[in-house]
Amino acid sequence: MLRKTLIVALLAAFLGAISIWVVGSFEMSTHRHPWPGGTPPAGVEPVQFVASDGVPLKGWWWPAGDSSRAIVLLHGLGANRLQMLRRAQWLHSIGYATLLFDFRGCGESGGKSSLGYGERLDVGAALRYMQELKGVRRSALIGQGMGAAAAVMAVEEWTSVRGAVLERLFGDLESAMRARVQLKVGPAERLVTPLFLWQVRPRFGFAPEQFAPVQQIGKARCPTLLGYGGKDRTIPTPSIGALFAAAPTPCTLWSLQLAGHEDLYRFDPAAYQAKIGEFLGQTLGPPVGGPQK
Repeated sequence: MLRKTLIVALLAAFLGAISIWVVGSFEMSTHRHPWPGGTPPAGVEPVQFVASDGVPLKGWWWPAGDSSRAIVLLHGLGANRLQMLRRAQWLHSIGYATLLFDFRGCGESGGKSSLGYGERLDVGAALRYMQELKGVRRSALIGQGMGAAAAVMAVEEWTSVRGAVLERLFGDLESAMRARVQLKVGPAERLVTPLFLWQVRPRFGFAPEQFAPVQQIGKARCPTLLGYGGKDRTIPTPSIGALFAAAPTPCTLWSLQLAGHEDLYRFDPAAYQAKIGEFLGQTLGPPVGGPQK
């Protein structure tokens, strides 16, 4: 009887572990979404480059009248470059060159997604590609969610960066995960989150405490803008405050009060264009020459 009980208990534990692992795969968006294909806008050049660890990356380079200055667009978790296409279309229409690409494990790029930690190498590769092969001398970054976090984790690569727009940036992986899990399971978060955090190292090869943008943002040597939705419950207010305090001056904290955890450009294009356009004009400089024909 005791042996039977032990076997049942072990089987239940095994099935429970498998369930947590499977749920973790979806919660951390480690499954690849199929590339939908499609024809890029006129004037866009398909490009590819390689991260420092050998991961091949694919994207679109969209030149403008003055392509010595350009903006890198960094998509969020579980997405691809198409998430940033509307921003690219707007930026191109006012005369800025842009590079939008798929992070590792996303879209047409190779490799495996790692929540933003390994993606820091992709940001560095994108900046080097523009400098070495496209003649870009000054750049800006616009990233949301995972893209913003990857950008900050690559802050030591910001040699050409004159301004960074960081939308829905979280302070550290653990606090971000706890907030997200709490919204779904309430008080049980204290029991559930450690089960997800335990999976980070075997899945992605780094410890959760290593992924902390709040510890890196202070190394920025250019103006930054932190953008959030006023009703975003997935990023704790103390985390936002800590990021703002850690960021070097000047740092702008901007909120769309009625937005939640969503794409700020899609929520209010006019407000976004006014605020981000002003920031880019002050940091990267106003566009010159208009779109390249």
